[in-house]
Amino acid sequence: MDHVATRRAAKAETIVLACLRCIARDGYAATSMASIAREAGIDKRLVAYYHGSREHLLDRVVRHVADQLITKLRQAIAGIDDPHEIARIGFNRIWESLTTDRALLVAWLGIKAEAISNPELQEGARYLNDGFRDVIREAWATIESRGFRARMSMERMTLMIVASIQGLVMEWLAYGDTPELAETLVDFQTWIASFAQPAAESPISP
Repeated sequence: MDHVATRRAAKAETIVLACLRCIARDGYAATSMASIAREAGIDKRLVAYYHGSREHLLDRVVRHVADQLITKLRQAIAGIDDPHEIARIGFNRIWESLTTDRALLVAWLGIKAEAISNPELQEGARYLNDGFRDVIREAWATIESRGFRARMSMERMTLMIVASIQGLVMEWLAYGDTPELAETLVDFQTWIASFAQPAAESPISP
C-alpha cells in the first residue's frame, strides 16, 4: 500500500471510530454526518467523500464492532479445550475483555436494536451474529475431539449462549457490577459447563 492509500485508509478509520463514539454517546438516531464530522474534527464533506452515505458508514461501523468483539471472543478461549475451563476461565476472560470497552458494547447493542427495523443494517448485524456462532462452533469442535458431546443441538446451544451474553451485557450497562449480577455470572458459567457430557452418555435432545 502506497503512502497516499495508507493515509486514506487511516482517515477512513478515524471517521469510523468517531462514528462509533457518537453512537455510544448519543445513540443511533442522533448520530448524523455533521455530528460525526465534529467528533472526527473534519469537514462534513470529507465524511461523505470517504464513506459515501450515512448508511454505508454505519455498515462499516457495524463490521468494525463485529470484528472487535469476535477477536475478543477468540482470544479469550484460545488454547482451552476443556468445556469446564472454557466456562470458567474462558468466560471470565470474555467478560473482563468486554466490560473494559463500554463504548463498544453500547454501540453493539444500539446497532442491533436499530437493525430490527432498518434493513440497511441487518446484513451487518447478521455478520456479527454469524461471527459469534462460528467461534462457538469452532470451540465446540475442539471440545468434541476431547470425547464430549453437546446435550442439545448446536444451533440451540449457540442461540442460548449468544442471547444470554447479550442480556448479561445489557444488565451490566444498566446497573454496573452488582452482587446479583456477580452471582448470575457464576450460575451462567455452571450452566454453560452443563452443556457438555461424555460422548458415551444419552443422545442429543431434539
